[in-house]
Amino acid sequence: MTGISSLAKSTVLVLITGLVALNPTRIQAHIAGDELIPEPVVTSQQLILGKTTNIPATQTQQSVPASSKPTFVPTDNLVSQAWWQEKVKSQVTATRRRQYDACLFGDSISSGIGNTLGEGTFNFALGGMSTVSLIEQLNILTSAKVKCNAAIIAMGTNDAEYGIANDKFVKNLKDSIALVKGLGATSVFLIPAFYSTVEASHNPRQAGSIARVEEVSSLIRQVAANENVGIFEQDIQSLYEGQALRKDMTTDGVHLNAKGKKIYRQALLKLLHSIR
Repeated sequence: MTGISSLAKSTVLVLITGLVALNPTRIQAHIAGDELIPEPVVTSQQLILGKTTNIPATQTQQSVPASSKPTFVPTDNLVSQAWWQEKVKSQVTATRRRQYDACLFGDSISSGIGNTLGEGTFNFALGGMSTVSLIEQLNILTSAKVKCNAAIIAMGTNDAEYGIANDKFVKNLKDSIALVKGLGATSVFLIPAFYSTVEASHNPRQAGSIARVEEVSSLIRQVAANENVGIFEQDIQSLYEGQALRKDMTTDGVHLNAKGKKIYRQALLKLLHSIR
């Protein structure tokens, strides 16, 4: 009887553990080439035990009351991530003490086009980045004595999702402009935050709301005017339908597919041609 009782208790414990597993967080675009690196999945049991081990959550959480679920608050902690450190280190190895006609800085949307903008350019964009990690990246590149005659900063999409306060975002963006000018950039252009599809904008695990993207883009335009730098947006409007990313331009509601990347790349090439 004791053996049966122990087995029953073990079975019940396993069932309870499975039922309290939380839904997986969205797969954030931490891109290394085209590789998506998922965010850690944390179960309620792990939260109680103070653990953050990655465990795939395949069960639903129907038995967990909504009020007991932890609030999803994405944040930019890339500078502490080994993969990000390795990617920046690789960038430094490739670009140390080199001078470029133009440098592109951004997140996974810009990273998606790779280094395809021609000789004399370098794409420093990395997935998941916001202005928080951009400042750290620029400080590292400054120490490596990288030089850029022109700089394009395509930031704001992740800032909109991460919930970075407006005053902090404005300060970060201004500091970023100062840092790229320190790299030698005499021409600086800002690209407003990219829209997601309407469906993706309703999912905080996938993208910032359209209203928040609009707010961040408005701040970007204000900073551009105050800092006397350019705004580049007209030539990428064909990616959108109103205030949303066109469904035929995306793979997942946020990131560009081959058609979308082609339009974005051609727009950037047009900009680069105009400033050379």
